[in-house]
Amino acid sequence: MTRTKLEFNKFRRFCQPIILLLVMLAYCAGPRPIARPRPLRAARDQPEVPLGFSPASYVAEKRWEELYLALPDASRCGRFLRRLTARPHLAGTPADRRLAEFVYDEFKRDGLAPELVEYRVLLSYPRRVEAEVVAPARAKLAHSEPALPRDKATRVSDPMMQMPWNAYSPSADMTAPVIYVNYGAEKDYEELDKLGVSAKGKIVLARNFHGYRGGKSLEAEKRGAAGVMVYSDPADDGSGKGKTYPEGPWGPPGHFQRGAVVYDFLIPGDPLTPGWASTDSAPRIPETEAKILPRIPMLPLSAWDAAEIISRLAGPEAPKEWQGGLGAPGALDPNPFAAPPVAAYRIGDGSTKVHLAIEMENRVTPIWDVIGKIHGSEEPEKLVVLSNHRDAWVYGAVDPSSGTATLLETARALGGLLKRGFRPRRTIVLGSWDAEEYTLTGSTEWGEQFEQELTKNAVVCLNVDAATSGQDFSLSAIPPPAPAVAQAAAVVRDPATGRSVYDRWRQRRKFESVRSYAVAGATNLPVTFGLLGGGSDYMVFLEHDGVPSLDMIFDGPYGVYHSVYDDYEWMERFGDPGFAYHAAMSRLWGLLAVRFADADRPGRQIEQRAERPVGGRRGGRPRLAGQNQREPDGRRARPARRARASRTPVVPAPGLRPAAELRSRDPPGAARGPAQEGPRERPRAGEASRQRNRPRDSSHQGRGWGFEVRRASRG
Repeated sequence: MTRTKLEFNKFRRFCQPIILLLVMLAYCAGPRPIARPRPLRAARDQPEVPLGFSPASYVAEKRWEELYLALPDASRCGRFLRRLTARPHLAGTPADRRLAEFVYDEFKRDGLAPELVEYRVLLSYPRRVEAEVVAPARAKLAHSEPALPRDKATRVSDPMMQMPWNAYSPSADMTAPVIYVNYGAEKDYEELDKLGVSAKGKIVLARNFHGYRGGKSLEAEKRGAAGVMVYSDPADDGSGKGKTYPEGPWGPPGHFQRGAVVYDFLIPGDPLTPGWASTDSAPRIPETEAKILPRIPMLPLSAWDAAEIISRLAGPEAPKEWQGGLGAPGALDPNPFAAPPVAAYRIGDGSTKVHLAIEMENRVTPIWDVIGKIHGSEEPEKLVVLSNHRDAWVYGAVDPSSGTATLLETARALGGLLKRGFRPRRTIVLGSWDAEEYTLTGSTEWGEQFEQELTKNAVVCLNVDAATSGQDFSLSAIPPPAPAVAQAAAVVRDPATGRSVYDRWRQRRKFESVRSYAVAGATNLPVTFGLLGGGSDYMVFLEHDGVPSLDMIFDGPYGVYHSVYDDYEWMERFGDPGFAYHAAMSRLWGLLAVRFADADRPGRQIEQRAERPVGGRRGGRPRLAGQNQREPDGRRARPARRARASRTPVVPAPGLRPAAELRSRDPPGAARGPAQEGPRERPRAGEASRQRNRPRDSSHQGRGWGFEVRRASRG
């Protein structure tokens, strides 16, 4: 062998691994076929062909669905969540603007042709918050939430993130007696009347939950109270439920619940532009004329602060059902402020007094919605809306950042379909709303600005406020779209069990949601779902624009709502370790979007009657989940476990006709089951949804979803 050949062989042996490495790198970097997961077998009570499709049209659709279901990635959801929760991002702040730009860039990268829509709305921020028990002994209140050594994100330096405060609370400097009013509901004040105790001129101390904080304020205002303090009792979301953070998912005794105190169940959206969008040229009413702004101050407290007050209250002992968890062993541990133990909850006799000094600033501030679109190929004017808000009181890992991370992953997966040639029949809209935490503001302003287009052309609103705080799938919806959700859930795998989300969902025998946007509704499905109330961004689409709507979440133990502890660390340890349920929600959310956007007849996905057997299969009698459950005062019962109360009464949306009056567009002679109306309540005075600036007795025939929508009369 010549010397030249030996040198060539050496050179070849040297180059071979390098060439192999370059080929492997090129393979990893280049586009690869999607590894499709093994499809789930259809549930026995679910059809092979989804509502809205024919067997022939579903052949092509199924290919796109299988491609889509393989795309959402749990680790990428986790990376999105870490980015979203890196800093507090309160609405209207520079951090909020930076996050809007981040979402915009992600939508653009995914090919969604995004736009950044700015509105100028009235927001509220604290300047100074102080509170103190001044009699019978002095004790400081309104402590900041303590930092936890194991969670560095809880060491916040921004004073606005340290102070306990409620947005839109009026400024105040007052000293007044305190009385304890349980949850501050109407029935609680009626109980006080029986005891001969009046709230007039007093500061009332109420527990969170079993009612929206705005409703507590309005009830106290009607009773002549001077102010309201709300606190998180350990029995509701703390040690009475289980281990507290950082050892468990429930709220530690130092946490408090921020939030807006506003009467947006009367008129959601910007308080100064009620019924019209807050564009640059929009007229604005004076703050003094805004009907949704409270007239008395409100302050949120921790369990430690509440113990300082309740332990000093005299007077009659509170009823047994009013006794909370402050006196339970270990309820206040750790107890750095040496809050005194509570032997029994008492009402108060006027001898315990508190001084409140609250200085707030309300100002018109820009907010930013981010809108992405995948334009339809055949009916581009028809809209399928995916809805989630982006702003948070601090980090908001559950509420709303888990939903935002899922929205971004859904956008990425839909963009992946676009690159492979997917073109939906109808337009898919992805809305990332701002300032939801204030008055559902960003979505409401957009829904008002494009009211005519949405009323005429929107097919459905698929809302995910928070994607996950656990593993239990929960649906809140008007009844007609529920079967479409059940069919989609039947082909999405549950990460914990390996079965379908639908299979696990139907094992739950009653509707129970810590989100508490809704109460149990009537359904023929082998699953339970809630009837939509209020409290999230679907509200403008459902009640103002007449768009069929739903809200989804994977629920679970969640006691750090609206606190500094709702951060990435909490989610990684307790809410969704591994972020598999973020990805599962992305699969379900995107699958529903693709089906509604591509169906031959999207109305068939929504007009399904509540008592018609799913998939045409016969079953037993329709199951009514909680239809007659009511509170002792006659109102509909609320779920016992909760972390957020509904912002509006749970009633069928004004502007939508009852289920019994829905008119389908079935072909002449098509078989149809009788319509069944779900449980209803008559709205109380002053609680009608926003139906202003509309012609009296006007009506609109809904074209995209197969039933008639009638607008409510003004009045």
